Amino acid sequence: MDLFSSLYPFVFCSLASGSSGNSYYIGNGDEGLLIDAGISSRRIVKSLAENGISIRQVKAILATHDHSDHIKGLAVLANKYRLPVMATPDCLKGVSQHPLTAELDKDLMQEIRTRKAFRLSGLEITAFSVPHDGMGSVGYHVRNSHASLTLATDLGVLTDEAVHFLKSATTIVLESNYDEDLLQNGSYPPYLKQRIRSHQGHLSNADVAAFLQQHFHSGIQQIFLCHLSQHNNHPELARQSAIDALNGCTPDAAKMLTVLPRGQRSPLFHL
Repeated sequence: MDLFSSLYPFVFCSLASGSSGNSYYIGNGDEGLLIDAGISSRRIVKSLAENGISIRQVKAILATHDHSDHIKGLAVLANKYRLPVMATPDCLKGVSQHPLTAELDKDLMQEIRTRKAFRLSGLEITAFSVPHDGMGSVGYHVRNSHASLTLATDLGVLTDEAVHFLKSATTIVLESNYDEDLLQNGSYPPYLKQRIRSHQGHLSNADVAAFLQQHFHSGIQQIFLCHLSQHNNHPELARQSAIDALNGCTPDAAKMLTVLPRGQRSPLFHL
């Protein structure tokens, strides 16, 4: 498949997004890849099929980091369908030591390096480091000839590197994990609230709004908000915060913004 042919579609869907599990599909033509496998293998296969995608079209799994809500189904899925698992060396080390993924066939592990692009299924993929308390945490920038997507989830602060790849994409998938008031007044213990707010934790709705106010430009065509907290956020709070930030920047703020569902798959989006 030719990376630079504009004839091939570029598609994206979320199979799950949130602290109870994360998995995303990005495809180009008749095949594609998964980013994370944080729900059961069976559910991943079923959710893909519901969007018209066979698991046989998946050619690899890219891992963002080694937390259980991103790797829960990884070993079973990769072993059963002989899928390469691609991640940074530190992430692969964490995966190999995690009780949920200790059975992953080591022959399926493939190391990738941050800021070093590689090609897969007609897509060019670049991993970039993000600050989080998982091992080898990264986001991913994926592109073909006519569109690009940057996924940045589980990061405590938007570094210059993350901002660079987000601004370079036509589609953004960005964590909007918590509302500050809900977190502050919620039932989480102080140490957990501090972890979430830290530079190794998660992004708030306000963090996302600040990014959009400062960096949005006309080349960004779609924005997906992901990894919303079940207890410390609400889809409408995240959505309205982002729309308020975009108002004045674009007349299409409401049309271009989607909050990805937590406990179910999204539709298949053509980018």
